[in-house]
Parts: sequence; structure tokens; C-alpha cells
Amino acid sequence: MKAKSFQADSVEATQRELQKAMSDDFRPTVAFVFVAVSWDRTALRAVFEEHGISIFGCTTFGEFIDGAYGQDTVAVLLLDMNPQAFRFAHQTFTPGSELKTAADLAAQAKEWFSNPVFMVATSHMETMAEDVIEGIESVMGSQAQIFGAMAGMDPGTLNNAVFTNGTDLKRGVLFMVIDGDRIDVNGVATCGWKPVGPIKTVTKSKGMWVQEIDGEPALDLMLKYSGACTREELNQEFWINEFAMSLPPQLIKEEGAAVMRPSLVYDKASNSVMCNGRVPQGSKIRFSLPPDDDVVDAVIKACEKLKSEKAPEADAIVYFSCAGRRLSMGPLLKREIETVRALWDAPLAGFFSLGEIARVTGGGNELNNISSSCVVLKEK
Repeated sequence: MKAKSFQADSVEATQRELQKAMSDDFRPTVAFVFVAVSWDRTALRAVFEEHGISIFGCTTFGEFIDGAYGQDTVAVLLLDMNPQAFRFAHQTFTPGSELKTAADLAAQAKEWFSNPVFMVATSHMETMAEDVIEGIESVMGSQAQIFGAMAGMDPGTLNNAVFTNGTDLKRGVLFMVIDGDRIDVNGVATCGWKPVGPIKTVTKSKGMWVQEIDGEPALDLMLKYSGACTREELNQEFWINEFAMSLPPQLIKEEGAAVMRPSLVYDKASNSVMCNGRVPQGSKIRFSLPPDDDVVDAVIKACEKLKSEKAPEADAIVYFSCAGRRLSMGPLLKREIETVRALWDAPLAGFFSLGEIARVTGGGNELNNISSSCVVLKEK
């Protein structure tokens, strides 16, 4: 399977880059398209639809094909994958419909392939991505291979979307189902944030909204722990850019590594915070310290292990990295992305997302936050 990647700063430039990529008789069948929210996605889709290319598309908080990531651009990964080796499915969500919708789509995928692998993208920040995972596993079992991300967005907006040919979903899910008997798909998710302080108990919560921690109002407790600002100084932009990434909670799991649950939204009236993923009442959490160079080293080591144990070769790499990592780590990510791409010496495209879906070390498929997820594809 042949692959090529490129980055462009306009729809017209995207069209030129695609024509250039196809000038040597390369005929892609699939395009991973990661683009800023501000773009005209209808016009962008048309560039690929004109050539009969299937689109796996997400909006972003930044996009990249190497260490020099950009903002307000598009990153594209083209593959000439066998058309018999993949199918697409999508559906709009209504609140609470995630589990059943995902189960229905997974049942359809099971009819297509005996060994399906799921590339998943979701949109809308209140989407319960854990229910999407559970829905797939209700059909395929806990060993289902699921990789993906929640679409990203610019700091100034709460809007995001996933898209494919003829469709743009502002609250929905997109599946690219790959035939695992024809294409090897392997991946690893890595966090590296270090816990700090005592274990605390979520004493009151509903879905993603945490109302009390150790019997104290969640917002007041997090402000006290962070010390980033006072209640009077707090605003949404400051919360996202500074506070949410300075002391994010880790959700301790019964099995496997803890998963991050940074808070993206707060509500002063109810003294509660909305985390990027479900935090059940009674669950245990610890806060985390901001990252250093060793977080990048942890990602690189995890990818080296993936290469040595499961994926010695790759035709292409899809890379999901949390928007919080961009806010917290900045230029440190350049070394990470370039090193990972060089490990397999294969075309790569990725974006900064609101959450990363992958199996955690020693555990199951999870919605990860403030993590990176590297997915490698190789034709058998």
C-alpha cells in the first residue's frame, strides 16, 4: 500500500497538492483529512470527491504532517488502500444515543468483515465517547480493535465536526471500518503526566459533570489546588488556556493505567466542572503535574516498543495528539512527532484532538485525554 502526506493553507492549495501527489499514477482511495474549523468543508470535500476518494475527516486544534505543526491549515494522508479492505459508516447523535448507535454500526461492520478494525471520530464536546466504545464492544467483545479521536476546535469556539463524502456531522460519529485480514492496524496511547497529591473521591457527579470532590464543591476545590486565579478572575478563555491543563485530574481505573480527565468547562452557579469524559460518582482521582521532556521520551519509548513487538513496518501513520498537549508542551512536541515518523520512515498526518480513543497499557479500550495515540497501518 502506497501513501503520501501533504499540508496546505487553502482549498486551492489542497487541490494543487493533490494533483501533484497523483502526477506519478498514484491513485489514492482514502484520504485522512484534518482541518481547521474555519475552513469551508463543503469546498474541501469536493476536492477529494472529484477523484472518488473516500474521506475520514475531523476538525482540529492544529494539524501536522511532521514536527512543524500549523494552525488554520489542512493535513492530509492519502492511501491507495484496496477498496475491498474498508467501508465507511456514520450517524448523527442525539443526547444519550451514543451506545445504541455505535452498537448498530458495529453490527453492520461485523457483517462486512470477519475481523473488523475500527477507526472512529466523534464530534460535539458533550458526546459520550465511552459509550461509543462500549457500543462497539457490546457487539465485538472487549478485545475489539478501536482507534480514533474526538474532533478538535479552535480556542474561541466550542464547535467541532467530523465529515466524510457528502456529510458533515456537528454531533455524530464517523467509522472507517478496515478489514483486519487485509490490513494490519496497530497502535499505542501514551500519557506520561505524573500524579501528585493524595487520592480523592468524586462524591457527586452526573455524566461528565463533577459537582463535588471529597464533599467540597468541585470548582472551589480545583481553584484552591491550582492557585492559578481567584473565582472573580476566572473566565472561560483562562480556564482552557491555563487552568485546565495546569492540574488535570487522573481517573484511577480498576485495571490498567489511569486515564486523564481534564476539565474543559465550569459553571459558577452550580460550583461544578465538566470533564472531558465521564467521571462516575464514587470514582477515585488524583491531580497531575504539567509535563516536561520525559513525557516526550515516554511517548517515543512506547512507539519503539510498538515497532519492536507488533508493527516492525508501516505503510502509513495516523497520529492523534491531545489539544492539551499542545497547550502544555508547545515546541517539545516537534521532537516527538519527528522521531515517531522517523521510526517507521512512513508518511504521517495528525491533529490535536479533544480526546484519543485507544487501548491503555494493561487495560481496555478507553477515551484518553492529554495523550498521544500513534496508529500504524501496513498492507498484508
